Amino acid sequence: MTGWRRYVAAGVVVLGVYVGLAFLNSPRGFLGTDTGGKVATLEVMTARGQFDPDLGYWAASSDPDGRLYPLAFTTHTASGKWVNVTTLPALWAGWQLYRVGGYRLALLVPMAGSLAAALAGLALFRRLGVRSDASAWAGFFILALASPLTIYALDFWEHSLGVALLAWAVVVLVDALGTFRWWRFAAAGALLGAAATMRTEALVYLGVAGIAAIVPLARFGDGAPRRRGLLAIGAGLVLLASAAAPVLANELVERRVVGDSVRSTRIAGTARGLGDVPTDRVGEAAITLVGLEGSDRGIALGVVFAALLVFAAIRRDRGLGIVAVAAAGVVAAVRVAAGGLGFVPGLAAAWVLPPSAFGRAHAGIPVSARPNERGFVVAVGLGAVPIVLATQLRGGAAPQWAGRYLLVSGFLLAVVGVAALESRPPTLRAAVVVLAAAVTAFGLLWTSVRTHDVARTVAALERRPEPVLVSGVYHLAREGGATYGRKRWLTLADHRAAPARAAAVLGDEGIDSFASVEQTPTPEPAYPGFHPTAHTTLRLFDGVDLRVTSWRSDAP
Repeated sequence: MTGWRRYVAAGVVVLGVYVGLAFLNSPRGFLGTDTGGKVATLEVMTARGQFDPDLGYWAASSDPDGRLYPLAFTTHTASGKWVNVTTLPALWAGWQLYRVGGYRLALLVPMAGSLAAALAGLALFRRLGVRSDASAWAGFFILALASPLTIYALDFWEHSLGVALLAWAVVVLVDALGTFRWWRFAAAGALLGAAATMRTEALVYLGVAGIAAIVPLARFGDGAPRRRGLLAIGAGLVLLASAAAPVLANELVERRVVGDSVRSTRIAGTARGLGDVPTDRVGEAAITLVGLEGSDRGIALGVVFAALLVFAAIRRDRGLGIVAVAAAGVVAAVRVAAGGLGFVPGLAAAWVLPPSAFGRAHAGIPVSARPNERGFVVAVGLGAVPIVLATQLRGGAAPQWAGRYLLVSGFLLAVVGVAALESRPPTLRAAVVVLAAAVTAFGLLWTSVRTHDVARTVAALERRPEPVLVSGVYHLAREGGATYGRKRWLTLADHRAAPARAAAVLGDEGIDSFASVEQTPTPEPAYPGFHPTAHTTLRLFDGVDLRVTSWRSDAP
């Protein structure tokens, strides 16, 4: 099979695997609560038949400032809408599919993103000098089916689309190294700008990739220094202008659809975090980089895990390399035995392949400063890391997969790592790939278990006879995005003042009974004017139980 038929066949195989894996998960549960907020929006828009992310609020008259709004991180816009999403392009594409075939059909959007990212990896393999076409295609399937791209293909998030757009921008800039081809810089800028409409960290990669591409043009391009300088300035302006176009177009669409800016608010919030480096941010950076799970033990195990993989890449001795990879597998097994199923939040821990990029004489970073494809890819992948770590949202490092704000860096370094593996002994290559597949399989299992647990728990809560659920678990209502609107919820952001406010809102709305939900062993709050009548315990995840209490009004 040759030519375009090979690409079509590879795409069909990958998408077929994704679709099959999706049926292992519940369509009413998700890998993270952000997805629940998006699916709640898809539900409301489908019921309304209009592309408008306004979720409304059943208790708006009693709680106009939304302090008890059901879904965490909902914005009450200046136009009066209640919006729980931070980007519209992927939401619009997903909505076209969701209203026809529901959540599973909408998953074709992130699936297409993961496939496109893997194809960008294939293009990069060839530009990085992978000698064998078979090795390049093997790398494509590793990226598509044995990496975090697999996990993010199965959840309605924009991450895979962001990786795909940024990865293809890197492909275009690799082709432009040391030369000024205005259309290449324009194309790369448009891709980077499109990514920024969905992923805030794309702006960091825009800056890093732009500098990494323009500096070689200024230093080693054709002509006299003055001419090279002018070309570099021109390249930068073209890159910025073409990146600004999709960002500004998205801004106009947001203001027309939502009545306010969604994305720029998110970007401004991220920018405010730059330079804010408290102790907990340093800890979260460690989790994001290497954590096998979110505890200090997980960080320590992750450091050992990554060090063993780097050692395996450095050693030319096949036996020692295989021993190191096997030892890394044992470390991962210890984490599973001690912590059970859960997130693997570290970039190096979940991608597995990036440490291979740092093998001796295989990283591709040139001794001279002349343009070099591998050096450029490594520079973009590593250069963005400290800025992203300094600005990532705090509090969300542990409950994520593969350092999701650094997925592009993980991808780029994995591409270099796979390319470097080509020169290693076959048994060592096989050992690394098996370990990558094992970590991915662990993530697939966790996704399946988590989605079914979420679906079961939310269904049990919605079957309760009380007309309202008051949740002391901040993200719980978001987990139930697939059935949002079938039950009225309130969510407590503050366990000291919020219960009294919730009781007042319920009274204003004429509600005489409700059920409260708390994670055990959290103390049960008091609701003035109501008294508890019954208690029950509901399992959410392994080791996480919910206490559900029925309350009735004291009024006769």
